[in-house]
Amino acid sequence: MASKKWEKAFKSFQILVPGSISNLGCGFDTLGLAVSLYFKTSVHSCPAFHFEMKCNGKPLDLPEEENLFLKVLRSCYPVSPDDWHFHISIETEVPPKRGLGSSACAVVSAMMTAAKLQNLRMESGQLLHTSLQWEPHPDNLCASLVGGFTVAMQDNSGALFYRKLLFPRSLKILLLIPEWQISTAEARRLLPELYPQEAVVGNLQRLAYFIAALQDGNFRGLRESVRDQIHQPYRAALMPFARDLLNSEYFSSESAVMISGSGPCFAMFYRVYEKKIRSVIQEIMSVHKIPYELRNVVVDEEGTRIESLED
Repeated sequence: MASKKWEKAFKSFQILVPGSISNLGCGFDTLGLAVSLYFKTSVHSCPAFHFEMKCNGKPLDLPEEENLFLKVLRSCYPVSPDDWHFHISIETEVPPKRGLGSSACAVVSAMMTAAKLQNLRMESGQLLHTSLQWEPHPDNLCASLVGGFTVAMQDNSGALFYRKLLFPRSLKILLLIPEWQISTAEARRLLPELYPQEAVVGNLQRLAYFIAALQDGNFRGLRESVRDQIHQPYRAALMPFARDLLNSEYFSSESAVMISGSGPCFAMFYRVYEKKIRSVIQEIMSVHKIPYELRNVVVDEEGTRIESLED
């Protein structure tokens, strides 16, 4: 008997998910900022399933048990993998375990891929709620999904609420991306279960001031407003260069330097003196002999989007 001829089942498509800076100093598990580093997933109809993944042009061969994208896709796409007739190619600029929201990117991209393959439309609220099963930190999720500068809150039942805020265009963003990996679980194990009252109050004051400063464009005291006391002092122990960056006296009071997510990446916000900032970073990193990359990025206000790869 002749075998069944394969027929193209859908038009090729691409999903773009921006990476994100999270916490932004004192906004632990609360603030997120989508930036112009992208987790790009291209999907094409074909006779047999094929998957490939690259990070900044280099093959990223993750063990299957660590491939969050495939885990989520298998859970959300109710078809046996033996009957998957598509080719998935992922090109990501968001390196894993660096504090730039790679897990949130993988979860959102996989869920959007599964929905598109089933011709389903998912509202952002539904997508966020479901995504929390795999990525329990809403700061990265909200920023990557809806774009821009976001603040997230969960109530006692686990329901998620979020808002987009203005991020001033006058602030430039520089990312320090070391060749160093830190898992979120490892970074969280360092955090204490109880905090002194003065640390909590200090963080609340700084968080409120930081948000207000970004909204009205007055950056006096911006550097002080991101001096977190809840997670950064503890996570800095995992990065030999962290305390030098956080405590450097060479950054302007109207700039900000912070650990992005769990680290090891750092984010710098500033208006002027980029050359000086780069020089300070170079001096600190050369002392610790750790390879790194500096990337200028901008805020991605659009968030996740699907694009057709065919006319």
